[in-house]
Amino acid sequence: MKNDRLFQILYRLLQKKNITAPELAKQLEVSVRTIYRDIEALSIAGIPVYTSPGKGGGISLMDGYTVDKALLSDDEQNEILFAIQSLKTTGQDMDALLQKMGTVFQKTNTDWIEIDFSRWGFGQTDSVKYELLKQGILQKKVLHILYCNMFGENSERKIQPIKLVFKEKSWYLQAFCLKAEDFRLFKISRIMELNLTDMLFDENLSLTPRPDVEAPPSSPTITLTLKFAPSMAFRLFDEFDHSLIHEQEDGSFLATADFPLDGWVYSYLLSFGTAVEILQPKELRAQLADYAKKIYEHHKT
Repeated sequence: MKNDRLFQILYRLLQKKNITAPELAKQLEVSVRTIYRDIEALSIAGIPVYTSPGKGGGISLMDGYTVDKALLSDDEQNEILFAIQSLKTTGQDMDALLQKMGTVFQKTNTDWIEIDFSRWGFGQTDSVKYELLKQGILQKKVLHILYCNMFGENSERKIQPIKLVFKEKSWYLQAFCLKAEDFRLFKISRIMELNLTDMLFDENLSLTPRPDVEAPPSSPTITLTLKFAPSMAFRLFDEFDHSLIHEQEDGSFLATADFPLDGWVYSYLLSFGTAVEILQPKELRAQLADYAKKIYEHHKT
């Protein structure tokens, strides 16, 4: 309690520059004598705080003092502010904390970056989901979920959540699955339903040795050589490693990359319409043409 009050005093001094002991006592609901004892404790801790008597006097910090001189470097301050900003990605209201820490570090530009990993049109839904996940992780409560796997199959599971992981443009939840009796990585966008239960699990689970975070097993891959129209440059540089893209004299682009050998690759290539041409392998070129023909036959009536 005392340490919290000392921080509150330091925060107010950084914010107001000068304040009287009676004002602090009223704000913190303690006696003036307690405030003076706290000021002495701050001074002993190396904080350059001093008092001045008379009209206009009060308690102040030495001009130019910032917390980093005693505790943190400028880079460390920025890392802390960046971490707080990052917490806003899960829908948490961190504005008050961000403002406080900005005042403590005497940094006025704390809103220099905004990170939002929620999906377009799903901001509120994702915020509710992340709040339940956070509660499950911090309160060590079992989650009951309805999960859709990569084949579109739904299954109910009870899981013990450990941590959230952001990897390759997607959020995942690392958890111990009671059904599989093993650690699993769940893609959060595929958690169709999520409920927080009253069942608690061992808080030491997070310390249990477990596999490194890896993406779920994927389908076999196939190497494609593709030719893209110049109009697709914006997508290429978003979705491909730049070292794989080669601009041609006519303004088109060639790209060679590995893709999962499943139905997704057809949908992905069709999303480029006539702005992509499959150069290799020839058999996939014929398969995609046949796939497009079936779509046409399905919709022509």
